Amino acid sequence: MAIEDAWAVVDALADPETLYVFGVIAVGATHVGMKTEPGTRSMRYVTTFGVQRQTSLSREVVESAAARLKAVGLLDVVVDEERGYESWRVSEAALAAAAGEAVRPGRG
Repeated sequence: MAIEDAWAVVDALADPETLYVFGVIAVGATHVGMKTEPGTRSMRYVTTFGVQRQTSLSREVVESAAARLKAVGLLDVVVDEERGYESWRVSEAALAAAAGEAVRPGRG
């Protein structure tokens, strides 16, 4: 999913808890500091419980922030059908679209 409304993204990230959750998901999903095989690239998904463990935020706060991030296209989501909960990672397509939008000539 690409970002369709840049102002909606800014508005979502202006909420401190949403920005915090976004940062935790971004760091957790990108394997910061973890070694991978040369030439491979992998992003894992982060669960509600992982974000709670990292932040001490309640499940309701984490899920509400994730819902805002999903609504503006910043998260890829996978649903665990057995357990019934979502896992998230930052949408690379959305970030690439945002980066392309930010560097277009003539934009302020």
